[in-house]
Amino acid sequence: MHHQIPSTQETGILGDLNDLRVFAFVASYGSFSLAAAALRLHKSSVSRSVARLEGMLDAQLLERTTRKVVLTQRGAALNAECVEILARVDEAIAGERRAAIASRHARPALKATGAAVKGPGLLAWALAA
Repeated sequence: MHHQIPSTQETGILGDLNDLRVFAFVASYGSFSLAAAALRLHKSSVSRSVARLEGMLDAQLLERTTRKVVLTQRGAALNAECVEILARVDEAIAGERRAAIASRHARPALKATGAAVKGPGLLAWALAA
């Protein structure tokens, strides 16, 4: 059975985890500049990600001053969820990467299929071909 994932317009659920990750970095560092440096993004990109998330949630997540960024009550609640969700996503991706590496290094089993044929030397002839 094939299930289609609903779009963000259909569900209202954030489709892009990057905005959540950016928000979590800003919350962790308490600064747009430090988060941008850690993520290797422009500060304006970080600001847009957080603004997009706030717009989608219709909530102010951060109190911004010239010196620091502080989580609002809603921002603190979301950040607690983000940390858990993003850790689970990272674990799942790491597990899949380990499985992919392991499958590349696994020795495939030799499997011979075909019709049974009787006769001396036929296998040697088939392998030599």
